[in-house]
Amino acid sequence: MTDIDTIYKKLSHVISKEDFLQRTQEKVENMGGLCDEAMAAMLVANELGFSDAGRDSIKVENITPESGPVNFIARIVSIFDIKEFTRNDGTIGRVGNLIVGDETGKVKLTLWDNMADLIKIGKLKVGQTVQVSGFAKQGYSGVEVNIGNNGVLTESEEEVDVASSSQKIKDIKDGMGDLNLTGKVLEVSEIRTFQRKDGNSGRVGNLLLGDETGTLRVTLWDEKTDFLSQLEYGDIVELINAYARENAFTQKVELQIGNRSIIRKSEKKVEYKEEFTPIAEIKAEMNNVNISGRVLDISEVRAFEKKDGSAGRVGNILLGDSTGKIRLTLWDEKTDFLEEIDFDETVEVLNAYSRENTFSQQVELSLGARGIIQKSEKKVEYREKFTDIADIIPGESYSVQGKVTEIGELREFEKEDGTENVVANLQLKDETGSIRLTLWGEQAYVIEDLDIDSEIQVIDAYAKYGLNEEMELSIGNRSRVIIL
Repeated sequence: MTDIDTIYKKLSHVISKEDFLQRTQEKVENMGGLCDEAMAAMLVANELGFSDAGRDSIKVENITPESGPVNFIARIVSIFDIKEFTRNDGTIGRVGNLIVGDETGKVKLTLWDNMADLIKIGKLKVGQTVQVSGFAKQGYSGVEVNIGNNGVLTESEEEVDVASSSQKIKDIKDGMGDLNLTGKVLEVSEIRTFQRKDGNSGRVGNLLLGDETGTLRVTLWDEKTDFLSQLEYGDIVELINAYARENAFTQKVELQIGNRSIIRKSEKKVEYKEEFTPIAEIKAEMNNVNISGRVLDISEVRAFEKKDGSAGRVGNILLGDSTGKIRLTLWDEKTDFLEEIDFDETVEVLNAYSRENTFSQQVELSLGARGIIQKSEKKVEYREKFTDIADIIPGESYSVQGKVTEIGELREFEKEDGTENVVANLQLKDETGSIRLTLWGEQAYVIEDLDIDSEIQVIDAYAKYGLNEEMELSIGNRSRVIIL
């Protein structure tokens, strides 16, 4: 194939070969022999808007920020809306973006002004093959090719296959761009509004996604956050053209979804299984804790006023597995779940966080807006661990079992805040010793159903020194008394 034939091939869709050869010959004659046919053909191509028609075509994988002027054929994968902006000289500019690819990879095209108008008027469509001549440079999310009014972006009849690469979570590293990922929704955050440096307001929200290789947080910006309201736990989503950045606060890599990215629901299958932590292994200050436990106790929901004056709600459940038990605190709308469950049912708790209770000094879990609690069909074995009375020391919570040897009277008293309360006392005995039980509030009324020698179980009572510096178990609203 001659040089002329090579040049013509790249613009055969806009001019017949007969006209092209005629114009080339006229150019040779007009130049008075100062250029040969190949040079004349390139000049004709330039007049037709194909300034790079004489350059060898490059594959996408070989385009680097140092490539400079590039010429290649690719298929359009994604199209993004154009935006207008004001230049320093006061004129209005327009910019738009495409993602194009061939069998070796994908690259972003940035179209300026008249070229960007091709998006606006609908000349460009996903799936279309295009001839591209532009200038490669380093962009914010990786290499990109800029196409201004002197560049070329025109339809091509050549068939192009696009590489369809998809990453796994474990392979994503800081600085990677043009990332495609499919994952299972594990957590959906609330949308937060913030003020930008230019005074405009922005929006940001997060997803936690998982696949068979791990989990990853995804950050969505501005109009992309609207998608969060369509999602629920367990949905499968597909991300296209995301980019990875390390969160400066958590120092963990996250995916960013901006206006050049695509996020949508998917029917693909994603193998992800939550890792559940045995209760005995939960320590203070842990985040993203998943447990599966049996319901041992359910508290009433309490209303309170938050610091900002808004109303809040809080409730608790006690959960157990084969390794131990732990109290879970639910906040606000999460407390509605307490009316849906009953004793001995199994629940799964996802994305809880652990803290040490300053009063009981016991590690507890909390479930905020990002956490999930749901019923489960799993069978969880739990057996209460009872402590011998002789082994009780102050400052810990215990479960004990024994016979009632003394029953005190129900006594009313006034608390410091002026409200009335009740208290009662029992003496409990097992094979190792005897201990005083102090029952507060609603728990005190248990004595009305007891007799001497009644056998009871006391769950989660707090050991401390009482009157005369004698050891006693305090039974409050977080404790439970079971008559056997």
